[in-house]
Amino acid sequence: MTPKQEKAIAALLTQSTKQEAARAAGIDPRTLRRYFEDPEFQKAYRAAFSGLVEDATRRAQQSIAPALQVLRELSEDGEEAGPVRVSAARSLLEYSLRLTEQLDIMERLKELEDTVNGQC
Repeated sequence: MTPKQEKAIAALLTQSTKQEAARAAGIDPRTLRRYFEDPEFQKAYRAAFSGLVEDATRRAQQSIAPALQVLRELSEDGEEAGPVRVSAARSLLEYSLRLTEQLDIMERLKELEDTVNGQC
């Protein structure tokens, strides 16, 4: 990949539109469209985007425990207004159920993968 293509990928990850990314990378929008026709460029872009999503996911995951703790404190604080406590408790229940469902799905998927891999 050329330095301009690498700069285009970096711009695509930080700009709101492809037009803005082309401008930030110092290339014509048509050039950027041509880059996307190149399988090597597409692969590099997907890898860079995937890394960005993984980093964002990791940061979000790190916020789960503190956020749940705040909700728990609000729901248990007898000095908070009733609607605040109910809202916090409801959020705790909803998030707990979602996380439980996700964990269950991941465990079942792992079991299926293990079964399939054991049969190959």
